[in-house]
Amino acid sequence: MNSYLYLKVEGINIDKFLLKCNKNNINILKIRNKSYKSIVILINENNYNKILKIGRLYKITIINSVGLKKYKNIIRKYNVFFVSLFIGIILLILLSNIIFDIDVIGDNNTLNKMIIKELSNNGIEKYKFKKSYKELEKVKNIIRNKYKNNIEWIEIKEVGTKYIINFVERKVDKKEQNKEIYSIVSTKSGIVKDIYTYKGVSVVDIDNYVSKGDILISSDIMLNDEVKYKESADGKVYGEVWYRVNVEYPFYYKEKNYTNKKRKIPYIKVGNKYLELFKYKNYDRKKIIYYKNDMLPFEIGLENIRYINIKRKKYSIKEALSMAEKEAENKILQKLNDDEHVMSQKTLKFYGNGSKIIVDIFFSVYEEIGEKRIIEMGEVDDTKNVN
Repeated sequence: MNSYLYLKVEGINIDKFLLKCNKNNINILKIRNKSYKSIVILINENNYNKILKIGRLYKITIINSVGLKKYKNIIRKYNVFFVSLFIGIILLILLSNIIFDIDVIGDNNTLNKMIIKELSNNGIEKYKFKKSYKELEKVKNIIRNKYKNNIEWIEIKEVGTKYIINFVERKVDKKEQNKEIYSIVSTKSGIVKDIYTYKGVSVVDIDNYVSKGDILISSDIMLNDEVKYKESADGKVYGEVWYRVNVEYPFYYKEKNYTNKKRKIPYIKVGNKYLELFKYKNYDRKKIIYYKNDMLPFEIGLENIRYINIKRKKYSIKEALSMAEKEAENKILQKLNDDEHVMSQKTLKFYGNGSKIIVDIFFSVYEEIGEKRIIEMGEVDDTKNVN
């Protein structure tokens, strides 16, 4: 594959330059933009040094290249990217043959652990190379034979860089055991606000104060002051409970301002972590072109780097207090379910301490306070009145 150059020749008497080329057997493939003082010609790269020799009195500039020369220039310009791409492809091939996760699907946790241990004993673990189909079949037979009283059927399925192990547990007849009986007990001290009794008997009223551990819904079904039978209690009890939250919030914060300075660089990304080929401070990145494999946590490409100026500012005491109160409220809300909420909040005290404000806040919260507790057969329910 030949290489060709587009040259711009500038000087006095261009026709004389063309005559010299003809005299020295330099083949000019194309001529365009001809004028008295300027011309653009296309030549074979092999004639470039001859052109320079006969054109010492002229200004000769390479304005473009085609053929092999052009590709050489592209490779030279983006050599870091192509090297990174080559390394990335090698890594991709390597990583695609490594197992990154093993998922055993089954409800019997004890049997799940036994299978994982047996897989490990036979060389099937995270971050090790994949096994062949024949090797997987051998491991399946080993597990099935070793645990023939526990496993009816087992399958090891390869999905990308993950092994999924499905198995069918062998059913064994078991004697029926005594059923567990539950009562609903209070998990926190507070004031009862709502009671929803599905099974059992409620033993507290709305607006009653209860302590942690008190029974709220009893499993004892009473008739004429006697326990006729026990029924596992079920229901929900909501109460008003209290929290005191201490929050520290900084007076200073950062603000990002983008500059017009940009740069294109190659990158490699494994999982969520970038392997930095160049080190920069304060920038954002935007992908231009990239390649990734959905089956592997790996990506390579070219990106735009946009530089950022960091501007530091300071909150007033009022602003910092407001931000601290919101952060404290968010801490409480993160612990609550959709049917729970903050009833009220009050800032007890706050004060500055160097670069931060310290705030003490009291919260009153509406949340579920009932939880099931197992009542053993024959255990006495302490909610009954004793005369």
